[in-house]
Amino acid sequence: MATSPHLVDIHRRERVFAKSPSSGERTVALSLLDATTANFALTNACWLFEKPHLQSPTSLVDHLKETLSIALDAYPQFCGRLRAIDTIGDSTPLPDEVKAFPAHARRFGRVYVQFGRPDDAGVEFVAASSSASLDELHPLTRVSTKPLWNRQEYSLQPFVPPGDVAHALQPTASGTDGVLPPIMAIQFCELSCGGFVLAAKIAHPVADISALTVFVQDWASISRSVLQGMMELPKPNPIFDPQLLDSMAAGNINEPEPDHATMKCVENLPLHRYDWWAPPGKPPAALVDQPIKPAGNAMPWTEWDAKAPVSTYTIHFTRDQIEKLWSDANPTATSGNLRISRHDALLAHIWSCITRARNLHQDTQPVHCDLTLGLRSALGLDRTFIASPTMMTAISLTGSEVSAPQNLPLIAQRIRQILSIITRRENLAAHLHSVAYEQSPQRIWQAFLGQRHILVTTWGRAGIYEVDFGCGADIRYAEGVMPSLDGMVLVKEAPPSPPSRLGSSAAETGGGAWTDWGVDVSLSLRSEQMECLLRDTLLLPKI
Repeated sequence: MATSPHLVDIHRRERVFAKSPSSGERTVALSLLDATTANFALTNACWLFEKPHLQSPTSLVDHLKETLSIALDAYPQFCGRLRAIDTIGDSTPLPDEVKAFPAHARRFGRVYVQFGRPDDAGVEFVAASSSASLDELHPLTRVSTKPLWNRQEYSLQPFVPPGDVAHALQPTASGTDGVLPPIMAIQFCELSCGGFVLAAKIAHPVADISALTVFVQDWASISRSVLQGMMELPKPNPIFDPQLLDSMAAGNINEPEPDHATMKCVENLPLHRYDWWAPPGKPPAALVDQPIKPAGNAMPWTEWDAKAPVSTYTIHFTRDQIEKLWSDANPTATSGNLRISRHDALLAHIWSCITRARNLHQDTQPVHCDLTLGLRSALGLDRTFIASPTMMTAISLTGSEVSAPQNLPLIAQRIRQILSIITRRENLAAHLHSVAYEQSPQRIWQAFLGQRHILVTTWGRAGIYEVDFGCGADIRYAEGVMPSLDGMVLVKEAPPSPPSRLGSSAAETGGGAWTDWGVDVSLSLRSEQMECLLRDTLLLPKI
């Protein structure tokens, strides 16, 4: 992706720690699902704010840094270090700090955090400025004047904090400045118009977008209270209990061998199993001399030309267009049909359009929608559960089936059928059991990219527009900065219009549905296929 022509000038970089002293050193094993995300792209979000009304940007940046420190009292793990078990069996002694972990959390590749130490990394806080303006980064009338928005025009990547973030599977040696890489980094960048960009990135095993948003909302609540002169500040109470999730696994995952019946159940679930270790891949160095059990399919690299030029666009669908797709995808109910959601309908439409753009109209082989699922609701976890409880499910039909416009109900039904299967509690429990016995939680990728796949992440209902720091600055736009790879798709709420409804989601202010302000779909495709997609007269439904 092209970068913004405006440079970002870094004024200072410093580490921020929790305001109150820690109660002591802690070492906490992250969950099975957290560990599977160790090699994923960072959880990453940018918020574009209008010019504040209460303070100058200079004082605002200091205020945000101070209130960040207060917020970190409830999130001490964000200030620590991220590590992984890198020993096999009895070949090398386990570090002392993990010997008290349950047996399943002491296996190779399991991830953990340490915090409350004198050498905690802290959260990196960056203060910057740029000659860019909000109107350049996100035109106020974009949703109406640019429903097909070329993201090559201006990239938000330069506004993401620079520098590395801790990676559990890589050495945690200090950098050239003698400081450990942080788990999270935040950048405040003042724009030429007086607005600002607030960007945060965090290691995926520690927080998915829902967890990151909860943290930013808690931080904003504290900021708002300080600016209002409140004597007693809010005390966030996020849930950081990774073993709560692991306790939902079927059977006893501390036993040395998996349960055969449970593993057979997992084989029938709609999940890809692409093996990073299958040739030409190879296992980690620590496992080179170990017997490697077959675990999945080789990566279909012939389907993905990773060197081909890729274009990225954000496509805006209005509320009425979403309602039309939903209506079209919900024909007269029959006994065999499931009631599908607006998200099902939109996803079916996007997948169909992309498959046509890939010229798979007559293809009789499977194509795949690899959908990332947040599992808090399915597992009965609170929205404030701070972790990365996600997995990917495989939704498959033939290329010709997905390409056909008249098949929108069929595609949407398939999406809903797969979701109804994978989110059953017994199936999720079996999946957790199987992950516990992988030779490494990072070995299997449940998705792929390229000609026959799309990889979909959804931020609907994550609350990205429900952030109010109390400084009179409305959110004009919120975005995820994701890799520009062929088949990447991000679905999220469009910005409220007008953007003066501070801290309000569409569900709160527009009548109840997360789609009430419309939906933005950011997607990356091979450039020639993107041209075909943009020419598709069916892409934006006629109302």
